[in-house]
Amino acid sequence: MLTPPLSFAEKFNYALGDTASNFFFQFFGIFIIYYYTDVYGLSTSAVTTMLLTVKLWDWITDPIMGIIADRTNTRWGKFRPYLLWMSV
Repeated sequence: MLTPPLSFAEKFNYALGDTASNFFFQFFGIFIIYYYTDVYGLSTSAVTTMLLTVKLWDWITDPIMGIIADRTNTRWGKFRPYLLWMSV
């Protein structure tokens, strides 16, 4: 049995569910730059280099962790051990 296609309103409302977390992440990203430069006193180039280094490291390690998680097979499932133990 075929399901009818989703309407624009259903797609829009589904996408709207992530808006609050995106506002939080953007606010934190803007605030951390302000904090490091104006409160902590680091230069803008140092903050930029630091944040770029962290993003590049994340860019390298995310696929590696994805491969490790995909190849994990336990009696609790594929991802549950990581969700349980990495949240501690």
